[in-house]
Amino acid sequence: MKKLRVAMPAWEIGRVGSGLGAKVGGLGVIVEELPPELVKAAARQNIELEVVTLSPCFAQFDKSRLTKLDVQFPATLSGQTFYFDVYEHTFPDGQKVVYFWDDWQLNWTGPGNIYPSDPQMGLRLYASVSQAMAGYIKHAGFDTVHLHDYHVGLVPFYLGDEYLKDVPVHFTIHNATYQGVTPLIGGGYNSLERINLPGHALFHKYFDFFDNLNLMKACMLKVHETGGKITTVSGDIAGTWGYAAELKMGYAEVWQRAFEQKGAPPGEVFVPNRHLDLFEKLPIAGITNGMSNINRAENLPWLKAAVLQEMQQKRGPNNPIFQNPETQAKMLAADHNFTADQLDVKAQLKRLLHLETFNTEPMWNPILITAVGRLVDQKNFGLVADIIERTLAYDNGTKFIILASAPDGDANGKATEARFFQLSQLYPSRVYFNNSFNLPLSKLILAGGDFSLIPSRFEPCGLVDYEASLVGNVVIGRATGGLTKVSHCAYLYHWLDISDYWGEANAFFWQIKQAIDNYRGNPDYHHHLVRTAMNLDASWDKSAGKYIEMYRYGFLTRQWQAARQHLLSQFNQALGKDRKLFAEFFIPAREEYADSFDWALKRTLDNSW
Repeated sequence: MKKLRVAMPAWEIGRVGSGLGAKVGGLGVIVEELPPELVKAAARQNIELEVVTLSPCFAQFDKSRLTKLDVQFPATLSGQTFYFDVYEHTFPDGQKVVYFWDDWQLNWTGPGNIYPSDPQMGLRLYASVSQAMAGYIKHAGFDTVHLHDYHVGLVPFYLGDEYLKDVPVHFTIHNATYQGVTPLIGGGYNSLERINLPGHALFHKYFDFFDNLNLMKACMLKVHETGGKITTVSGDIAGTWGYAAELKMGYAEVWQRAFEQKGAPPGEVFVPNRHLDLFEKLPIAGITNGMSNINRAENLPWLKAAVLQEMQQKRGPNNPIFQNPETQAKMLAADHNFTADQLDVKAQLKRLLHLETFNTEPMWNPILITAVGRLVDQKNFGLVADIIERTLAYDNGTKFIILASAPDGDANGKATEARFFQLSQLYPSRVYFNNSFNLPLSKLILAGGDFSLIPSRFEPCGLVDYEASLVGNVVIGRATGGLTKVSHCAYLYHWLDISDYWGEANAFFWQIKQAIDNYRGNPDYHHHLVRTAMNLDASWDKSAGKYIEMYRYGFLTRQWQAARQHLLSQFNQALGKDRKLFAEFFIPAREEYADSFDWALKRTLDNSW
């Protein structure tokens, strides 16, 4: 194909700085960066690509900045039909986003508040927006649909089988921990009827998950059935490593690996696919996320004086970006970008970071161990709090710099915040903790730090490992999901028994100890890790190219399906008067001896009578 139009529905699209986008986690980052990278990758394959991102129009968006289209698309819930308004906007990078707005469904949303906490409300919201998106896709005409996560997983069902015969649909899973599992009300059939889907035809085949609806399961089955690809955000096409490999592991395999790690039966293990065994049966491909080149140390905007000066001007003179006067003055006076061959600039940033966080000049040769992120269970930052004192005792020159906060209402996260505050008060010259959001400070922490702690319980792709590595901050973390992509320039521990907290703490501390020992006793090796990390190829080029190949594969699959159907029909007709005899004796094998093509022929024979 020389031209290709792709519809890309997603609940988060990034672009938060524009005021017309939303980002809660990594999904928003990827959906912001991927479309323009796809256009470039397609051009390298001589394809003219247009990507149109589809998004809910959250209440905080200023609709006066959007262009309202002269169309509306219906959605039906509990038998009541209403209409979504449709807006569009083209961003400076040339990418178009189409927004769907209904006051009844979306007026409660706001910055950082775009996912309903009530599963029934979520089901109705995702279903209504998906109906409107499906209406737009059929109206506007696309060659391919690329879905992102379960929130838009109902779109194929509203598009309908007739549409899906001609238009390939692919599904990228960003985090399988959240699958849209929703309790039934009045049984499975009624639960689907309320969101305008035929329950009798769909519930048992697609949605049933231990007497709940599972939106991710349904979407996976429908996409696979129609010849599309199911992908996730780290690994390879064959799914031999990363999150793609983890999702294929059932409870028994995870338990066995945990047993081998600790040499004793584990108490409890975390199963990445959340016991949805469909992941173990369908082919899940990995296409590892890339990261924009602006995150490289030589390009990072937040190390550029002009960028910081502009930010400071907006903040006003009484609200400095950095609290230490010298750090503030020097960061705003000159650029501090660097490369793997300019580590003297990184050393300057380390000094300015120490001034900012401890308000003193660094003495001797301190090791700055950093952690940046959200205090949620996934990130496992409580483990960081519990190894701090052991680390301080092991090496008198180690210091911790932590920038992290817990969401409102997260009791475990708030308890971890309190623990970090306590440690910073006990060791004010060696532990810094800040729970306020400060983007330039987060970038200074990564660029000026020596090691970055990432002990995540699960990490489908991992972006902070890329962010840290590209500025020479060596990762110390857990070998899980996409984090393994930096294993050759990081310190990663293996641990699966989540009930043995202190066993994991020991494994984590052992990697920290090894990193400190190499920093002190083998500086050449440490510098080798720094340079290797900074030279990682984190670009989108390879990944975006794989997505373009996936789109092309979707059309080849359509050809195969058509050819297969033609062959079945042709053979059935050729049987003539022998059809009854053949059908009587033709009984395909089952289980491991089954042949899917034989079963397709059996269905053709049965339907021909």
